[in-house]
Amino acid sequence: MRIEKSNQDTKWFKKEGLKIKIKNKGDKSEIWVTLDKYNICLKLLMFDFIKQLKEEMMLDITVDKMLGNQRIFVINSNYDMEIMNYIERFIDEWNIRISKTTVSDADIIPDEIWYE
Repeated sequence: MRIEKSNQDTKWFKKEGLKIKIKNKGDKSEIWVTLDKYNICLKLLMFDFIKQLKEEMMLDITVDKMLGNQRIFVINSNYDMEIMNYIERFIDEWNIRISKTTVSDADIIPDEIWYE
């Protein structure tokens, strides 16, 4: 993934339709994940993402809800780059794609919210 943008506490990464935003909140980081502008946190949960992450990397990760009930991952800030790389590999390994049966228009994160 390449860095797309950065400011004081937030970095945006992109690789084709996959975008990851990492917002540093001190000892925790918020990890936002979109694929083709759809928030795919719930979709990743359907593939047991958290369970596999905990088993393979022995890291603690939680899910939180933000603006408009958008789900995000929360992780210790020391591991945010490792999580970003893990997410990319996980999506490729499981061939996760957007499908109208697993996302809705409520999952779209517009650019004005993504880049704030």
